[in-house]
Amino acid sequence: MSSKTKKAQVVLAALDQPSHKFQFLLMRTNERRGGFWQNVTGKLEDNETYEEGGLREAIEETGLNIETIMDMLNLGLKYEFTDQRERKCHEECFLIILDQKWEVKIDSHEHQDFKWVGIDEIHRDIVKHESNFETLVKSQHLLKHWGG
Repeated sequence: MSSKTKKAQVVLAALDQPSHKFQFLLMRTNERRGGFWQNVTGKLEDNETYEEGGLREAIEETGLNIETIMDMLNLGLKYEFTDQRERKCHEECFLIILDQKWEVKIDSHEHQDFKWVGIDEIHRDIVKHESNFETLVKSQHLLKHWGG
């Protein structure tokens, strides 16, 4: 696996204070990257674990305040694929559970928009890649049974 690019995919689920229900944050890539909706994803830096890289990417891509994190779960999902740059990749997936929404700050070099989606509003066409959909579905199931 050392010749593969290591990536992390992170589902961010924040408690919406007025409704007391969880919502997922989705990011829309900029047009240069395809203009599609996805979870937070990114390449690991040297010597980072998948969990460390996933947390760093979540902070960098959204302005996430780590003080709002209640839990970070390894979803046990792993994917092998070739990315847009023709690199062979290995990706591992996580769910970060937050006690509230925050002022999302996106980097225009990577994303053009974001949106909050209720955990009961997940359907196959909400994201482009099957792996993103599968992580959302698994996160949805875990959140419905999560004790906090």
